[in-house]
Amino acid sequence: MKTIKIEHIWCEQNDRWIYLEYNDQNKIIGMNFMQGDEYDVFKYECAENDRRLMEFYDTMLYTFPIEQKSVDTITFINKVMWTYISVDQLKAKSGSGYTGIG
Repeated sequence: MKTIKIEHIWCEQNDRWIYLEYNDQNKIIGMNFMQGDEYDVFKYECAENDRRLMEFYDTMLYTFPIEQKSVDTITFINKVMWTYISVDQLKAKSGSGYTGIG
């Protein structure tokens, strides 16, 4: 898919920068994020699609359509990102040594 628009969104409440890519139908086709407000770091290290996060987001859209429709897009994206981080941390605590999702 071809990227038509890219956004960098600061979410003060969640203390994170969000990177979003959109196609010509305004559908999100790529995303990434960084905790913290260091925009220069975000711009150079996180301003590209994280395929695993995007796959997780697509799964959450399919799994939780009611939740997705009950809040605005950025709020839902932040919920997905917090869940993604939580799953990653739980896997790391499990002692398996595996720190990624998927």
